[in-house]
Amino acid sequence: MREAATRTAHALPVRIAETAYTGPSIIVDAPALGNGGVHVPTARPVRAAHQPAARLTPLSRPSTVGRRARSIARKVTAGAALLFIGSLVVVTSLPAQAVQSPDEIDPEVAQLEPEVQSLGPVTAEATTLFTRDEVGVNDPLESALMSPSELPELQAVADAERGGSYYGGSPAFPNTWGMLETDYVQTPFPQITQMPVSSGFGYRPGGFHGGTDIPLPPGQEIRPIANGVVSAVWQGNNPGGGGYAVFVDHNIDGRFVQSWYPHMQAGSIQVRVGQVVDISTVLGGVGSTGRSTGPHLHLELKNSDYVSFDPLLWLQTRETRLEVG
Repeated sequence: MREAATRTAHALPVRIAETAYTGPSIIVDAPALGNGGVHVPTARPVRAAHQPAARLTPLSRPSTVGRRARSIARKVTAGAALLFIGSLVVVTSLPAQAVQSPDEIDPEVAQLEPEVQSLGPVTAEATTLFTRDEVGVNDPLESALMSPSELPELQAVADAERGGSYYGGSPAFPNTWGMLETDYVQTPFPQITQMPVSSGFGYRPGGFHGGTDIPLPPGQEIRPIANGVVSAVWQGNNPGGGGYAVFVDHNIDGRFVQSWYPHMQAGSIQVRVGQVVDISTVLGGVGSTGRSTGPHLHLELKNSDYVSFDPLLWLQTRETRLEVG
């Protein structure tokens, strides 16, 4: 009986219906780039899956084979559910661009908002990045030059003053001379880097040489060694054989110094007696007038005792830069 019943149960046809399941379609809206706002992803409602009814042949008592088949079906269904949940987690963790096709990219995701990436003009006022304190620059040359207003004022004083003798070691225009005190001196050729010397100060064959001879081409501009006032002008008739010559009285640190510029080129003298000059004034040009064997300037300096002294040595002691060739 038992064996017959077992054979009958095995012979019964058993059919398990296959579950037709369609996964939910989830679309996540990513927030627009750059808007800085809060965006909550939304999901479209999932349609209920249509599950056809399973047709089972009724049995008064399920067989062992049927129970095993149903157990296997439940395990398969549970595994499919786990796979679906895992895929759902992966999909929702990816950015929207990863699950959207290129033809369906949301414009808010694919493009930046123009007002976010455009830069407006800077309307703030410019500010000073660096400030510095007032710095006083000690420029002796600039200080020695007379301003356009200073020179006329001094010249007015000289014009109102009656000039005296150039000779003897005293200023010919004492009032003007007293207003011309300076400590800046230079060579008669400040524009020349190397100044040649053909004959120095001191004794030489034929007598004592009271100055320094500087040979330069005819017409080379001659300037005074310092600010001063012209005390004498000789138009080719200098009694010492200097031809065309100019004498200038200087107030160097309160002391009297007179500079001589003989042997000038005829017609080159550009100053007059009583004229106030500064270190930029052109006195005349190099020549070979008077007792001279060639174009040169005989530079001679006199002190208050009216004694000549070495011009180059004195300029050097005044820390004047000299390059003598």
